[in-house]
Amino acid sequence: MPTDESDASTDGAAAGDDSGKARDISLDEFQPYGTLAVTGVYFILLLVLYALLYFVEFATHAPHIIE
Repeated sequence: MPTDESDASTDGAAAGDDSGKARDISLDEFQPYGTLAVTGVYFILLLVLYALLYFVEFATHAPHIIE
């Protein structure tokens, strides 16, 4: 007996099975603090690595981390 997958998926949705669905939120409720934090940390990391690259490659007086 052939089964129709579209009928099976609508039956599961009608039963209230929302385990696989994400909640929809409006733009007013969305607060991207995690994304902002990751982007900020990445930007700071790039600045630190650029400064170290500058001192190692181009500056005559490298920072004396270990003396």
